[in-house]
Amino acid sequence: SDPKATGIGTHSAQALSHLACAPDLGVVTVFRRNPPPMSYKAQLKGVQQFLDKSDGRDKLLATVQYVAMFISAGQPGDVKKVQASVAAARKVFRIMRPLESLNPIIQNPTLNSNRPLVLELLAKLKSVLMAIYFGGDNIVWASQAGILQNKTLILRAQKASLYGWAGGSVIGVITELHELQGLTARRVGEVEEVYQARLEKNGAEITRHLLLLVHSLVQALLAVGLLELRPWKPRTVGMLGIIASALNCYMLFPALPAPAKASTKSFAKVA
Repeated sequence: SDPKATGIGTHSAQALSHLACAPDLGVVTVFRRNPPPMSYKAQLKGVQQFLDKSDGRDKLLATVQYVAMFISAGQPGDVKKVQASVAAARKVFRIMRPLESLNPIIQNPTLNSNRPLVLELLAKLKSVLMAIYFGGDNIVWASQAGILQNKTLILRAQKASLYGWAGGSVIGVITELHELQGLTARRVGEVEEVYQARLEKNGAEITRHLLLLVHSLVQALLAVGLLELRPWKPRTVGMLGIIASALNCYMLFPALPAPAKASTKSFAKVA
């Protein structure tokens, strides 16, 4: 019937069209289709927590650095100066990072018998390589600050830093491939239903390792480009840097509270 003829307004008629009635129970349930969006305060709090981390600020600046590299395409100019300036500014955040990288070995120098020996050795080696990466970067920073003047030492430290980064990233690729293989491989005697249920249960963990795998792979390629081991153009290297830095920012960003779910209200149906 016509809503106007029955004395029901158009908006009221539309609202009634979203009512789900349960005749047996005599209950009407109203579904709110659009839950309220996440509070901007929660989003700002997440940004603040991200920027509170020195690593977060470092990776954000890294994104700016590689965006500038991509735009400048290696050509001299203002954008190239921005790239160099931001790259120099990032190095301050890496002071004492070599010690942080070596901390797992210092705290636990023994090998974990519950994990494969190769993976344990690779984990220790990765810590050493990342310490070399940060240590070499600290030497470059000292030269930029005017503390060191030995150009030969600076060039060697810069190369050692990038090689350490490349090696650590390659180890990351190997480790994540092993973790994914363990999570997704079908076990002996495992039927299809159980296998699919296990994959579903480990879905979040599989996604996390996939993300880490992609990140490590892109970082390794970026290090290859920065070392000029391949004849890649500056824009190619810049794009790899943007992807690696964006992934870093994503992984460092704190988890935001989930938005409120659609609410339902029930009330007794009037006869």
